[in-house]
Amino acid sequence: MTGKSRFLPGAWLVVVLSVVSVPVSAQAPANNSGLDSGGKAFVAVLPLAGEETEMIRRFHDGIMESVIDLQKYNPRVAAVPPGSRIPTDMPPVPSLAGGARYALTGGVYPGEPAGEYYLQLWLWDMAGSTMIYTDDLVYDDINDAMESLPGLVEWLFSHIHELTVQTPADNAWPDPLFVLGARAGLSRRWYVKPDERSPGASALNLEGGVSGTLRLNSLFSVQLELLLTGDTLVYRGLESGPSGDPVLKNKKYTNVSLEIPVLGKMNFRVGGIRLSPLAGFYASVPLGKTEYRDKDGQKDTLSWSVFPLGFTAGLEGAMPYGPGMVIAGLRYNTDLGAMSINGGERKYRRNAVSLYLGYEFGFFEGKRLF
Repeated sequence: MTGKSRFLPGAWLVVVLSVVSVPVSAQAPANNSGLDSGGKAFVAVLPLAGEETEMIRRFHDGIMESVIDLQKYNPRVAAVPPGSRIPTDMPPVPSLAGGARYALTGGVYPGEPAGEYYLQLWLWDMAGSTMIYTDDLVYDDINDAMESLPGLVEWLFSHIHELTVQTPADNAWPDPLFVLGARAGLSRRWYVKPDERSPGASALNLEGGVSGTLRLNSLFSVQLELLLTGDTLVYRGLESGPSGDPVLKNKKYTNVSLEIPVLGKMNFRVGGIRLSPLAGFYASVPLGKTEYRDKDGQKDTLSWSVFPLGFTAGLEGAMPYGPGMVIAGLRYNTDLGAMSINGGERKYRRNAVSLYLGYEFGFFEGKRLF
């Protein structure tokens, strides 16, 4: 098959036929989409041009069979008035296609050497009256040409690129308006006194709580959390003893607080995982007294307070599992002020890195706030 083409006279017929509407097919399409009831696209097959009557008849029948064999199209013979000349190198007027999505035109012509012929076919997209592809079949034996005809037809139709509309899968990515979750994990904390340049103490504590998230749009959401967390501060240092000599002291302070972060989240889907960078501020509320204990076994309860605000930032990942989503995250917190124990006897600023796991449930799937 080659790409050569010939342009035949007859463009004047397009103007005439665009004014005069004629019935064109033995069976018109059942709807305006150009598809039959089985979803196959109608193809209007117009008469082939040329003087080789017997060859044209055999090619016409072969084209109909070849289009059917593609199993995606429903060919229909266009009923053209006798004696009409149809330009093969121009799209047929819509009335000739009879509402079909595609149309085939062509002709049989003698070649340069004696005894050689070629069949040229044109495939048109009637939705925009544009050419999809054209090619021809050169032959000197009609029987050989009939064997090659299905390949030519398949080659032409292979250049049709349909827009595929994919139906969302049953396990489509969840998009709830409101999300309620719970999480727990470990929080590594460092304590820096006002006169220290690096942390003088650290501890590993448990942390956990609940969260509620409101989706503003597909990218942004706002999250409020209620987290129970604790501090374990062990102070080791030299202090003056009863006789005035320096004595090594080991003092342990433990307390519990409620942290209330308010976060802004950006949500990105990477494959089957949701990645959410987040940042915001948290308020700290002391719960109860600070428990005090030294190495000699002495115990006491002390008052304490903490600067109410801090900054937090991190990254959270989530993936669907069961009726909700499993979440995991890494978070960094830093106080904007100092924690004060026993009226300022001990002052520290807290920094923390938290690693957590959790689970969340979505509600009002697909609903929108605005």
